[in-house]
Amino acid sequence: MSAYVLLFLGAVFSGGVFVAAKYALVAIPPFTVAFGRFALASGLLWLWVWQAEPARPRLALRDLPLIVGMGITAMAGFNILMLYGLTIAPATDAAILSPGISPVVAAMLSWWLLGERIGSRTMIGLAAALVGLFLVVNPQPGGPPNRLAGDLLFAAGSSMWGVYALIVKAATRRFAPSAATLYACAASAALLLPFSIGEQGASRLAAAPPAAWWGLLYLAVFPTALAFVFFYVGVRQVGTVRSTAFALLIPIVGVLSSVVLLGERLTAQIVGGGVLVLVGLWMVQTKGVPPRRAVQDESRPMAV
Repeated sequence: MSAYVLLFLGAVFSGGVFVAAKYALVAIPPFTVAFGRFALASGLLWLWVWQAEPARPRLALRDLPLIVGMGITAMAGFNILMLYGLTIAPATDAAILSPGISPVVAAMLSWWLLGERIGSRTMIGLAAALVGLFLVVNPQPGGPPNRLAGDLLFAAGSSMWGVYALIVKAATRRFAPSAATLYACAASAALLLPFSIGEQGASRLAAAPPAAWWGLLYLAVFPTALAFVFFYVGVRQVGTVRSTAFALLIPIVGVLSSVVLLGERLTAQIVGGGVLVLVGLWMVQTKGVPPRRAVQDESRPMAV
């Protein structure tokens, strides 16, 4: 199958996260949704890593901080904040804020902590994305009463993904991106398990209707396992810049699926903010990263 088709499918799968999570959260509490997602995804990714990376390095005690850091930030932290946000705010907000904030945070942290230069194109893109994000977050009269609180949770979760973008640069100097993602998912599942037990996740799962189960299975299989594999294949075949650009489809698919499947409403302000976010992300994502470095630089850029 063409790399471009795989990259398109991966972006579509990632854009469906927000609707699938809404379905799962109807009957399954957030920590159990997140635990189930990463426990199932870890098994699927292990099969991929076992075949694709037979010469992967052995884990050592010194790797533990990196693995736990990835599990806390991008997997457990981001997902828990996003899931709790989805219980009180629209999925359309999550579809715009979650992919929109993490590149801004990652770019600012890279400049501040690593001394990476931010060019004028990136600065303009970040400014456009920030204006768009403000328009999306700015509450409107008559909207959900807790929407702003949910949006702040989306913003906090996406900020954690921005921190992960720095951690994963160190991790992928030690491991292949596929192995790093597997270890992050496994660490996240281990961290989330006690919280899932605390909210009686097993009994809630047993009583959940089929729609909630389908939502959970979708989260584990399509945007977590398959989307990563598709992106990894795409990077190897067509390079980083072209592959990463497909992440721009995530907010579009997320918003459209939320409107069609959940019946959520869009205002002109949200649409305008979303367009600005997309323009800003396009300017940041297409800034000209050398194609041969992406596999080492980032294991999974789709922040969902």
